[in-house]
Formats: sequence, structure tokens, C-alpha cells
Amino acid sequence: MLVNQNSACAIIAEIGLNHNGDYQLAKETIIAASKSGATAVKFQNFVTEDFLSDRSILHTYKNGDKEITEPLFDICKRSEFKKEWLPSLIKLCDSLGLIFLSTPTSQSGVDDLIECGVNYLKNGSDYLSHIPLLKYMASTGATVIISTGMAYQEDIDDAVQAVLEVQPNKSKLVILHCTSSYPTSLDDVNLNKIQTLRDRYKVSIGFSDHTEGWVSAVQAVTLGAKVIEKHFTLDKKLPGPDHWFSSDPEELAELIAQVRLAEKRMGFKELKPTNSEMENRKQWRLGTFWDKNMKIGDTILKKNIAIRKPAIGISPKDLDSVIGQKVIRNCKKGEPITKLDYKDSLL
Repeated sequence: MLVNQNSACAIIAEIGLNHNGDYQLAKETIIAASKSGATAVKFQNFVTEDFLSDRSILHTYKNGDKEITEPLFDICKRSEFKKEWLPSLIKLCDSLGLIFLSTPTSQSGVDDLIECGVNYLKNGSDYLSHIPLLKYMASTGATVIISTGMAYQEDIDDAVQAVLEVQPNKSKLVILHCTSSYPTSLDDVNLNKIQTLRDRYKVSIGFSDHTEGWVSAVQAVTLGAKVIEKHFTLDKKLPGPDHWFSSDPEELAELIAQVRLAEKRMGFKELKPTNSEMENRKQWRLGTFWDKNMKIGDTILKKNIAIRKPAIGISPKDLDSVIGQKVIRNCKKGEPITKLDYKDSLL
């Protein structure tokens, strides 16, 4: 199961285009993601013509120290995920204990995934307004994960409503806060949106992290994110538009390690001492002690009592019920005050 409110945050290694249309590279990247500690890997089983026909649209990206500009159609076309890869790559993920998920861009792409037993479908930020496809995803019974980059509240409202109309079970919907900027500057991360999304939609919330490093992911976890998605590459120097800003295996492993440490620091919600504090509590909290020798029949006055460590005797918070009562046995200065030392003077 990808998301469980009582379990560790799921880490999705977003391979996306970073297989470069090469099956062997896709396979090696999956293996590397597993070694780094990822929970899941995500691909994009799109067909370029599903969303792009204008071949004049250009895209500029970094490739090492160079900037490359080329038609976006060509970039996407050579990076298409091959349908025939699905069975073997899913089998590989199963053998590694990884969850396989993908972003389809058509109903036939959804069908390809469902026929291969994929239980999680991702809807990208660019497809948030594709309500017919969202409804079709929801109709499969798979968990639908939607990213919210570039969205106004009404855009998210429409998408959520579309999914829940078809599949009312909110455990089958995950919303990822996302900023569609690569890499995302600190001014644009806006992690407070995580709490807004959780409060408004009452579903599991995650973070599609396009920042550099691991700090934002850790902060997102402390704000309640149950999924972290991070672009992942086998090597930042590989040719292609997304490799340069993606995390490599070492960086992803560090991100996951830091997230797990953050989860440990979060601890439990109950307002009670930790196990280690239970021992310290006895030694370091305050108790009550006789500040003079007391004889049977003496009336207990405030000046007869000393409040000091360790926490033995009656609690200082109970002193109001002690003052004015009668001592019923001889007590020595420095001894802890117990209920055996006195009785209510009105009795």
C-alpha cells in the first residue's frame, strides 16, 4: 500500500522521461531507485500525439554545461515509454518490493496500466483540467494521485469533485502539492499549501518536490505529507531535459534518510512523557518534604513544608489540600510528606 496514515511517508522516484526511450536504462534506474530506498517508481506512459501536435514549440534545457533548444515534440517522442515494457518492468518492481505507477495521457494508456495490474494512476499538473480522463481513472478502482501545479483552488475543486463523483472512497485519492517550476526556488515552494489541501479536501496529501536537495521534503513531512515525489536519474550527466535537476541515487538516498529521521523526530501526538522522560521525571520534578520536625497533633502550616527535588512525597500541586490538616505521626525534617503523615482536621 502506497499511503497509510499510520505508516512511513512513501517516497516516489519519478523516473518520468529519464529512461530516454531505452529499456535497459529504465531497468537500471528502477534498480538504483530500489537501492536508494524508494517506495515506488513512476513513469509516464504517454503518447506524444495525445497532447502535442505543434512541432514548432521549442524547449530549452540544460545538458551538462550547455543549453540545448529543440522541438518539444521531438523531446517527448524519443522519450516515450513503450507499452511492451510494462509486464517486465512491473515484474522487476515486484521482485524489488517497489510499487510501480505511471502517468497515462489517454484512456487507452489507463487501460494498458490496469490490464497489467497497476493499482496507482498519476495525473500530472498539466492534465489537472482533463476531467474526462480523471473520471475514467477513478472508474477503474485504482488510487488516483493528482498533482496541483499551476492550479487555482477552483481547478483543484473540479478535479477532486470529478474523482469523488465516480469513486467516493477518499482513501482512493491522493493530492500532491506541487510547484511546476524546475527547479523550484525557495520563494515558490509554498509548503503551507499542504495544510490547506489537507484541511479542505480531507484526503491524504503529499508533495511533488522540484526543489534542489532534501530540506523541502523533510519540511513537507513535518507538515503532514504522506507522499514525497522526487525526479530521479541514474546520472545527472545523461542527455535529456530532466536529468540535470533530478536527484541521483546518492541524493535520493540522503533525502530518504533525512525523511526517516524527521519522522522519528515527529514522534507521537499524545501529551505525555516519553519513556526516557519517565525516568527523568522521578529525579528532576519536584516533591514535598518536611521542613521541621513534626509531632502528632501538630497543624500543618505552609512554612512547615519544603518543595524540592526529587519527586517523592505528595505533589506540590496538592498542597492546598494538606495545609491545615493534623499530623498523625511523628515526622522528621527532610522526610518526604505522604498521606500517611496527616488526616483531615475536620474529621
